[in-house]
Amino acid sequence: MIINPVSGNIQDKTETIAQIRQSLEEGGYKLRIWETTGEKDLEKVKALIEEEPIEGVLVGGGDGTIKMVAEAILEYDRRIGIIPLGSANGLATSLEISDVEGAIEAVIAGEEVEMDTLRINGELSLHISDFGFNASLIKRFEEGDERGMLAYTKSTFTQLFDVKPYSFEIDIGGKTERVEAKMLAIANGNKYGTGAVLNPVGKIRDGLFEIVAINPEKVEDFVKVSVALFWGNVEELEIVRIWSTNKAVIRNLDGADFQIDGELLGKVKEVTVEVDSSPIRFYKAKSRS
Repeated sequence: MIINPVSGNIQDKTETIAQIRQSLEEGGYKLRIWETTGEKDLEKVKALIEEEPIEGVLVGGGDGTIKMVAEAILEYDRRIGIIPLGSANGLATSLEISDVEGAIEAVIAGEEVEMDTLRINGELSLHISDFGFNASLIKRFEEGDERGMLAYTKSTFTQLFDVKPYSFEIDIGGKTERVEAKMLAIANGNKYGTGAVLNPVGKIRDGLFEIVAINPEKVEDFVKVSVALFWGNVEELEIVRIWSTNKAVIRNLDGADFQIDGELLGKVKEVTVEVDSSPIRFYKAKSRS
C-alpha cells in the first residue's frame, strides 16, 4: 500500500492504516506499507514492484497520487485499489468507492474493472483534466493552508464568480471549432469527488473520452449547472457542450490554468489528447443486487 501522508484532512493516518492492515490480513492478504515523500516517488514505486511479486497496489491518497502509482505500474499489469484519503477523491467516486471500508471490501471481493488511460502531451491521465475554473480552484486550494473537502468547498465558492470565460480552439476529426468556456474539461471518468456528474455520457472503457465546455454567465446559469451536475444531466443545458472522441488537439488561446488529475501544470498553450493502448485494472465496489 502506497500512502501519501499529507493528502486530505486526516493528517495522522496511523489508525486508518492499522484498520486496513487488520482487515486485509483477516482476509488472507499480506500488506506492505510505503509512504511517498515527494522525492522521486515514481522511480521508487517502480523499484518496490520489481522487488517482489505482488497481486495489487493499494493507494491511500488523492487523484494525483493514484496517477503517479498508475504510471509506475502500467507496464506490470497489476490491479490498483483506491483508498480515498485525498481532498476530493474524484476517481474513487467514479468507481463508487466512498470510504475506507468500501475500499477494503472491493479488494477482498476481488471484482475489478478496466479503465481507459489517456495521454495528454504524453503524460498519463486517468480521470478529469481541465482548463479554467477547476484548475484555478486547485491553484487557490494549493496556495491555502487548509486541506480536506471543507476547504475545497470553501475555495469553490470563493472562486465561483471570479473566473472569466476563456477562448479555446478544438481540433477533432479534421475540423476546428472555437469555443468560449469558463471551464473546458477532458473527461475520462464521469464524477468529481463531490459526486457531481460532469460527464454523464462517458464510459470508462469505451475507447473514447469527452471534452466538456461549460460557460455560465449569469447567477441563474450557475444555479442551473449546479443542479444539473447533481442530477447528472448537464448535457441538456444550452450553456454546456460535449464532444466524444479518441483524439483531439486543444489550443488555450487566453492562458487559462490547466491541471491533470489534480496536478496543476500552469498555463499550457496547447495539448494533444489521445486514448492510450494500455488500460488500467482497478478493484471496484462490489456489485449490489
